[in-house]
Amino acid sequence: MEWRYYPGKFRFRDKVLRDNDIRSAVVQVAAAICPSAKIEWNEATSGILATFAPDALDIEKLKALLPLLKELEPKVRFYAPQKKAAVLEGIQKIRAAV
Repeated sequence: MEWRYYPGKFRFRDKVLRDNDIRSAVVQVAAAICPSAKIEWNEATSGILATFAPDALDIEKLKALLPLLKELEPKVRFYAPQKKAAVLEGIQKIRAAV
């Protein structure tokens, strides 16, 4: 999964986000990271974009999530439907850490 942060926005992008359950879980994480964010789904790019005021998010909050994102990444990169539960579990670990 590609994830990027720029002041005022962060993005998650991967074809796995076309799965409604996985996308919904990632949107919940994005909303928990920055409750004031406007969150958009782009089906063409399989991307979730969260935009917010640049001072609305402490970068240290995101840095703390990096180990969990790196742990989730191989499960997403080599995704198959039978790995869906493991992917959702990884996303929930991130949600719990927020």
